[in-house]
Amino acid sequence: MKPTFETSTTVPLGDAANVLAQVLAHLREHDLLAIERDNTWQVDYADTKIRFSVLAGSLHAQVAASSAATLYEGKMMVVHHIQEFGHCKPEAIQWQGDNVSLDRPPAFRLITVQAVSEVGPHMRRVRFNVDDLARYDQNDNIHCKLIFPQPDVSEPEWPTLAADGMPQFPKGDKRLDIRTYTIRRISAPEGWFEVDFVLHEDAGPGSRWAAQAVAGQQIGLSGPGGRTARSAGWMLLGGDETALPAIARITEALPADTNGVVLIEVQSPADQIPLATPAGMSVQWLHRGNAAAGTTTLLEDAVTACTISKDEDRFVWVGAEFSTAQTVRNWLREAVGLGSREQLVVAYWRRGLDETQMKSAPGRATADEQAKQAGA
Repeated sequence: MKPTFETSTTVPLGDAANVLAQVLAHLREHDLLAIERDNTWQVDYADTKIRFSVLAGSLHAQVAASSAATLYEGKMMVVHHIQEFGHCKPEAIQWQGDNVSLDRPPAFRLITVQAVSEVGPHMRRVRFNVDDLARYDQNDNIHCKLIFPQPDVSEPEWPTLAADGMPQFPKGDKRLDIRTYTIRRISAPEGWFEVDFVLHEDAGPGSRWAAQAVAGQQIGLSGPGGRTARSAGWMLLGGDETALPAIARITEALPADTNGVVLIEVQSPADQIPLATPAGMSVQWLHRGNAAAGTTTLLEDAVTACTISKDEDRFVWVGAEFSTAQTVRNWLREAVGLGSREQLVVAYWRRGLDETQMKSAPGRATADEQAKQAGA
């Protein structure tokens, strides 16, 4: 990768060396390793390079990337970690270099509803039109953030950028709700993508918006983000309705010789949808009936009853409610002995909490937090 965008910041801190040590330790927890050379620590991820050093009691960070959007994501990672461990005020972080005069996050898009269709009794598909989708048209980061204005706001205020590079959002009556969704299908050349929304009785902002969505409406888009399942010779994929769009996206992209099993919990047979899967993968639908979502052990029981392949080329991906995700993750690590490169278990939701509350709750394990620390 030849960087074409570069920016840097030097932040005065009381104990810059200690702050840097905490930042690097936190990055290691998420498999982002720093290589030290001449008292400079470099972290590489995707097409972004971040260099940290301590200069005269200040923490210096330099970000280099191949696009304005990935440069912005690198800046967000730096700011997030410096603020978390350095406890500095936002105005202490000032950037020099490329794109310092941007007034909106470079990944932000206004998207327009083109069409709405019903996938099942509890799932609605919305097709959006938008230009410049090239960075979203991939199978590595299949999630996006959708940004919803309040229902009674006719002229929304969209996010801007503060001096420290972090996004600023309107507050009060014009506040925006941000939720993470899977890009179910996409055609960048034709300028459209589709999102499948689960329709809940206790609807959150996204589900509530989707239930009344009509052609011509506009919301915001940012991203992409969120690691997905890597391809392997044997795979176990599991989830509830919230993970169904991701599972469908994953299975249709798998090589034809993939073997394994797919386990999906839904309310009833009416919620089952056709899945394009390799011939060697079986699909089992788990019906919870009248039980509320997140209150049964159907999915975790089915996953833990599986015989995990002994083959080295294996991968397990599960997306579910927080408690189920915890149980499955612990079982895979402790009972089965899978390492971090062999499994990815994410909590797509947590019973009783919305996505914003979930991210700040103790022991959080959301798809966004686990899969992409840089943000979108």
